[in-house]
Amino acid sequence: MKANNLYEILQETTQAYRKGEPVEHKRAGTQKNNFEKIDMIFVDIVVDKKRAESYRAAITRLLDNYPQPERLAGGPSYIELAPNLEMEQEAALRLMALGKTLELWEIVSGKTLGFDDANSRELAEHGILMISGYRGKQA
Repeated sequence: MKANNLYEILQETTQAYRKGEPVEHKRAGTQKNNFEKIDMIFVDIVVDKKRAESYRAAITRLLDNYPQPERLAGGPSYIELAPNLEMEQEAALRLMALGKTLELWEIVSGKTLGFDDANSRELAEHGILMISGYRGKQA
């Protein structure tokens, strides 16, 4: 995969905020509904929905070239996504949030399973922070 292209897309469409840090929509102006905040347990990711949509075709082309498409379809965790995409774990979290915003998959975490913050974080540290799966051109 071309990680540089993916990093550029993530820089243009997402912003990571550490937990506890106030999440501000710097580009939002009066159109705050153009942004979506996704809780990725370790960080909050704010996705610019309009920009994300403009990169949909590029993202799907990159994902369709994932080195192990069967694993991507099976719903890998951020721990698996990062090395397969040749990127850092934060970038994997940003990609997961971006894909959720584009409805390419859902996020599966302790929180989505009904656990509290502490247990959700512990589960995420063990890899229970994943996507529901990507089906490629069928998605």
